[in-house]
Amino acid sequence: MNEYTSTSTMAGLAERIRAASHIVVLTHRKPDGDAIGSALAIFRALTPAKQVDIHLVGPVGRSLMELAGGTPVTISDEPPTGEPDLVMLVDTGSWAQVGPMSTWLKTQRAAGRVIGLDHHPVGDEIANERVIETTAASCTLMVRELLMELGHDIDGGRDGVGEAIFAGLATDTGWFQHSNADARCYAVASDLLQQGVDRIRLHRILELNASPGKLVLLGRALASIRWELDGRCAIMRLTGRDFDDAGTGRQQMEGLVNEPLRVASVEASILMYEEESGATKISLRSKPPRSSGDPFFDVSAAGRVMGGGGHVHASGARFEGDLDAAQEAVLAALCSVIDDG
Repeated sequence: MNEYTSTSTMAGLAERIRAASHIVVLTHRKPDGDAIGSALAIFRALTPAKQVDIHLVGPVGRSLMELAGGTPVTISDEPPTGEPDLVMLVDTGSWAQVGPMSTWLKTQRAAGRVIGLDHHPVGDEIANERVIETTAASCTLMVRELLMELGHDIDGGRDGVGEAIFAGLATDTGWFQHSNADARCYAVASDLLQQGVDRIRLHRILELNASPGKLVLLGRALASIRWELDGRCAIMRLTGRDFDDAGTGRQQMEGLVNEPLRVASVEASILMYEEESGATKISLRSKPPRSSGDPFFDVSAAGRVMGGGGHVHASGARFEGDLDAAQEAVLAALCSVIDDG
């Protein structure tokens, strides 16, 4: 990949937005709370002064659709119709992660229409102009900064801009438990709460909103655990049959990969599941070191070995092969990047 750094500023992106009348907002396939929160915040701030279309590649979890509320969202593998003035790509800059939007995005890039906001350390040359801030706990923090540059108020009411920003911030920090929850993160969260964001409502929507089938999947995943690397790594597997038996789709996966991290000896947790295409989707999570200098698994580096990526302690990849082959590949990737201090 090319050097993935900022090529513009918030002021520069703000000027592009001011000059546009029709904006399409895109993010990575299978969007999470930060991705959708970023898109929702942009839509809610810029409409009705501008036409803004949110276009997502699914699957999208039921809790995230409830978060969207009355904000219109298109979920499709087909590219947007019409010709926008501007495309905003948020929470990713990777060709692999935009999937079926790649061809359309290349056309938009050739026309100079793509701007990007991302807080991941690795990406591609998708956006003509981009701001990358790897120290930001969530992309919604960057969206907040951009909207403030544009002079927009961040209201904290129901279905407002602040609610969308808080949702991304909370989910990408594990509700402020992950190592990326720094002082800036808490300060912004405090400001949003003072603006009226209802964190209790959001927590219920995003974390206490599972279907019965998700508990079936959790049981199957836990029953499948294989302890690897002397117990430092837990690998879980879900087959197509597991999804059929649970009566639920692959959008019901949020949080399952984190469960083995409760075990004291486990430093990395992997969840692999069969996609309908036959490929294997891999989610990787790891714990921060107990203290500075202690060993830890950089799962972002492991994800990049397999063509994916993410953050140091949370990443993902897609493997063109079955679960057995994927397990061999992910173990080899982890062993190649382990930081033993």
